[in-house]
Amino acid sequence: MFPLKTTERVNSWPIVTWLLIAINVFVFSQQLLVTDIDAFFRTYGLVPGNYRHLFTAQAGEDLSSGAKLLPFLSCMFLHGGLWHLLGNMLSLFVFGPNVEDRFGHVRFAVIYLACGLAASITQIPFSAGSEIPVVGASGAIAGVMGGFFVLFPKARVISVVPIIVIPLIVRVPAFFYLLFWIGMNVINALTEIQLSPQGAKSAGVAWWAHIGGFVIGMVYAVTLARKPQAEKKQE
Repeated sequence: MFPLKTTERVNSWPIVTWLLIAINVFVFSQQLLVTDIDAFFRTYGLVPGNYRHLFTAQAGEDLSSGAKLLPFLSCMFLHGGLWHLLGNMLSLFVFGPNVEDRFGHVRFAVIYLACGLAASITQIPFSAGSEIPVVGASGAIAGVMGGFFVLFPKARVISVVPIIVIPLIVRVPAFFYLLFWIGMNVINALTEIQLSPQGAKSAGVAWWAHIGGFVIGMVYAVTLARKPQAEKKQE
């Protein structure tokens, strides 16, 4: 099921959402020019193994180096492939404008980055020192979806369900759409831990990053979002 748009009205131009999409697309275009993409991802992606003592009894990780702090930001704008990019940008395009409208442009930009940071931090302890770089905007976008889940529970998400040749267009309540989405992430994350003694070390998807981003997005929506504008009555 792929989201196309929501039924909620947007009262302002989503300039930050469009800017974030443009930055992600531009960064991906530059990735295509990189000759050693593995080394590039290991430098600018978030490698959990580089922070193996951040949440342990031996905590004392030195994060004063810019080289260790930069990946927390840069990993949000890298993608592992075209479909990875398109899937993330589609979700940001669908859910971002309404959430930006309620937060305001500047606050939305800050919260987007904060959700991405929370997603990365959440993933680290569940990755068991993995040396596989974590890349993608999905943690930050999960925060946007978590915000939408709280702010627009009565909205509907117009989605396409690909059935063989003929796609089916359906209007799904946003509450159930996003509840199903985060529920599948939780199930996959817990299943991965059961199947692998090293947790998410061999993960192809950073499930815990999605969960962390979604939860912090909900928190921000409850505490920081503006009240909806009252609709003008027709005289």
